[in-house]
Amino acid sequence: MENEILKEYISVLEEKKLKNIEAFDLSGKSDVAKFIIIATANSEKVARQVANEIKVFFEEKNKTSNLEGEFPGDWIILDFGDVLIEMLTEESRNHYNLEKLWGDSKNRLAQPSKKRKKKAS
Repeated sequence: MENEILKEYISVLEEKKLKNIEAFDLSGKSDVAKFIIIATANSEKVARQVANEIKVFFEEKNKTSNLEGEFPGDWIILDFGDVLIEMLTEESRNHYNLEKLWGDSKNRLAQPSKKRKKKAS
């Protein structure tokens, strides 16, 4: 059941052309949510637009959310209670490296088909 819910969120993110979508099971790691989905947006404007579209889409399915970080838009969070969707620009995603915080092989549920480019050190 939970995987089906995640698949629905991920499917919508893919339809909206977000990239490098990854999902993590936060059980035992966080009391804030059960799952986190991280995705890359092409720009702050795209992230804001997609966040609002996703919020409306799921509200029509009676899934309410809180939207945070809309301005400036380089890191936007949609909080659906048990699921957090975090959309970041490429630059912010590389900077904050949330995968390192949340991810390990045991709790990674979905990962991008292509690894994103890491900025040169």
